Amino acid sequence: MDFSPHPLHARLVADIRRLAPALHDTQLGERDRLALFSRDLWGVLCRARLHVLPAADSFGGQAAGAAALAQALEALGEHCEDTGLVFALAAHLCACVHPLVAHGSAEQQALWLPRIAEQGWIGAHAITEEEAGSDVNAMRTMAVREGDGYRIDGVKRYITNAPVCDFVLVHARTADKGSFLDFSTFILPRNAPGLKISKQPHEKIGLRTTAMGDIHFEGVHVSEAQRIGAQGSGGPIFQASMELERTCLFAMYLGVMQRQLRLSCQRAEGRVQFGQALIEQQAVSHRLADMKLRLEAARLATARAAWSLDHPPADPSASAIAKLLVSEASIRNGLDALQIHGASGVLSGDIERQLRNALPSSLFSGTTEVLKNHLVRQLRAECRRATRAQAVPGVA
Repeated sequence: MDFSPHPLHARLVADIRRLAPALHDTQLGERDRLALFSRDLWGVLCRARLHVLPAADSFGGQAAGAAALAQALEALGEHCEDTGLVFALAAHLCACVHPLVAHGSAEQQALWLPRIAEQGWIGAHAITEEEAGSDVNAMRTMAVREGDGYRIDGVKRYITNAPVCDFVLVHARTADKGSFLDFSTFILPRNAPGLKISKQPHEKIGLRTTAMGDIHFEGVHVSEAQRIGAQGSGGPIFQASMELERTCLFAMYLGVMQRQLRLSCQRAEGRVQFGQALIEQQAVSHRLADMKLRLEAARLATARAAWSLDHPPADPSASAIAKLLVSEASIRNGLDALQIHGASGVLSGDIERQLRNALPSSLFSGTTEVLKNHLVRQLRAECRRATRAQAVPGVA
């Protein structure tokens, strides 16, 4: 890995830092309370072309790979207090734009990417169902062959951006053989006949300015031209999206933790108790040190995962490790920041909002428990290979 600054990454970070004043919203506290997504701030991101970063230059993007995307989202996490807005962008980029760029045909890209780039369309990634979250094989939404395409029926739950989306990427079952190839991916506009989206966003503990809702598919017809990739390729497409999401979407929390650490250090320097600044008290100063250690460990794991995605074949465990470290660090650092700020941290504002926004991170994009199971399976496989290699010289 090369840790020297890449020109594209440095330019993205500098552009986002300059964009920060335009992303400041004095009404954020009220929007968070009312769970309101800001189309105005989304427009700021779109005018900066941040909503099409993975797309080619011909479509208004910068052909950003995983490392560039992670750097951009980390910078946004640090310089934009509306973490819900950044989360909405990250989900749109990782799970909607990237699959179209990486797996869509030239015709599909020519049709959809200009709409996204020029009209500021926002995407929703429809995969989760009531009984199919971590257990993707429990998915029941069906895409059945009908005429010149497919008929989709089913219900998707807890879908990020659903109430405000302009287009949907949906994963549906096209076979029932108990295989990874049972699923296919389709793209369709919000106004497709038979597609119904909940208007009222779900109430939730954090990321409240990200709109989340349900999508009902009632006899929705899609043509074969709306299928991304071959029939049965939905599993690999979804897996690639999740690896990118676990790496790049979670990079936004690195930026949040950087801002959080700065605020906590300032608080500890400025708050005097028992005749000395809080930072002079070892119990407090060690909290700051622990916050820094967690942040840097998570940042290194994210950099390694992004590098791995940009230099295939990717390490199958790198994105899971990064996601686990970032989610754990963001929650624990949020608790430490709250403790350092005391009563002022409990009051509504950036500190308490940071903690609430961190809490869901252990659930989405693969729960902590599921990803740890995944890592243990890989570890056991590695141990078996090592055992065989020791038993039979020359066998790897």
